[in-house]
Amino acid sequence: MENHYLNPEQILQHASDANERRLVKHRPVATALRGGAAAGADEVLVLAHAQITLWEQQHLCSQDYIDAWKELLQNPIHAAQILEESSSRAAALRQNSPFVASVRKFEASDKGG
Repeated sequence: MENHYLNPEQILQHASDANERRLVKHRPVATALRGGAAAGADEVLVLAHAQITLWEQQHLCSQDYIDAWKELLQNPIHAAQILEESSSRAAALRQNSPFVASVRKFEASDKGG
């Protein structure tokens, strides 16, 4: 019988890999937030606020994350900084990111879609 369990080292590596993927996926969002309207920041912010509203209305996310993102979105430069930080708080915020629609749009544009 094959063992499908991960040892602690494998679990940490898996978490690290997932965090790195989220970090990479959020870089275009951070760039847009830093670049202002010309870089698409307005649309990114509208989509993020819409996601947070959905979270609130449907109770889809912890209020702690909702409050943190609301505060960060008041200053797009700070939001961009947290998206590129390597801290555990930044990793947790990226895991519960309101930028999923923007990440998908950037991924689609990178693929020519």
